[in-house]
Amino acid sequence: PEPPGTCGEYGCDLSCNHGGCQEVARVCPIGFSMAETANGVRCTDIDECQSAACEGTCLNTEGGFACECGAGRELSADRRSCRDTDECQATPCQHRCENSVGSYRCSCRPGYHLHGNRHSCV
Repeated sequence: PEPPGTCGEYGCDLSCNHGGCQEVARVCPIGFSMAETANGVRCTDIDECQSAACEGTCLNTEGGFACECGAGRELSADRRSCRDTDECQATPCQHRCENSVGSYRCSCRPGYHLHGNRHSCV
């Protein structure tokens, strides 16, 4: 095996032509920052949650980040902002359903009252 090169953990971009290669730049994958060490370049994960504009909760991942929304909300198409989930579309109530931000409420037609399970009408 060859001894570790000066390029470190992830290697170098090389420019190869006419049978020879020349080191052009040391590189790290997207989402990682570069630090010079005695053993070469070291790539460490960037915590994008320090600057990511997540409306909900930001989860740092290796090389990136993900946004999450709380209960009753879902991630929008931009993958950063949250929007209300209309729980009433799943028809959780026997009679009537009123959607609210992050939740919903069931009610009954006249002559009925809401069961203790908060969904059925008696």
